Amino acid sequence: MPQYTRKFFGHILTLFVLFVLAIANWFFPLTFWLGDTPIYRFVWLGIFFIFLDIAFEIIQLSKKQVQLMGDMMSFGRNIKKLEKGFQVLSKPKLPNNAVADYVIAGPSGVWLITAKDKEGKVVFNGDDLVQNNVVLRGIITQSLEKSYILSELLKSKLNRDFKIAAVITFISPKVDLADTPNMIRGVYITSRQKINDLIENTDVQILDTGTIEEIIKVLKS
Repeated sequence: MPQYTRKFFGHILTLFVLFVLAIANWFFPLTFWLGDTPIYRFVWLGIFFIFLDIAFEIIQLSKKQVQLMGDMMSFGRNIKKLEKGFQVLSKPKLPNNAVADYVIAGPSGVWLITAKDKEGKVVFNGDDLVQNNVVLRGIITQSLEKSYILSELLKSKLNRDFKIAAVITFISPKVDLADTPNMIRGVYITSRQKINDLIENTDVQILDTGTIEEIIKVLKS
């Protein structure tokens, strides 16, 4: 969530700077400094409309950031509706400066969630996921690496082997996964609409309540 708020307030700051520059350009035009000639009037109007165009672009980007923040908050509320016995941690820090979007521990096992916020059609090209013709390079490998890091952390702290289910979840309601495999190289690929069902009904490693509490305690510390 912090990355969305940083971008949003960055857009607001840029809009404020543009507003100040536009006001300065309006009250102190080039004609004020260089003379009232047609060419300077043309340049002055050109600068004004450039500012206006940039402002509209930033407003559109800001609206997009607000939508992304809404999608992420809605997704966070959604996965917290898992059945009783599941515990959800947001942004737990892992060794090697790794950060998971979510880690969920429950009766069906331990799940490491990577949340993607873009909308549109997703396909697999044999190497990487591709969304709207943009290659999401390395996302599968990174998700697996984080699951290995988490597994090693829990093993070192609890002296027990744990299977970590890596999941890439597309959180936009407008994502299209119709042509995407449900699993690629051991990583589950799913949507926000199906994530809870996947976690509740797929047994990766049966865990008791005591073990779940120990896992959460390790991650919180």
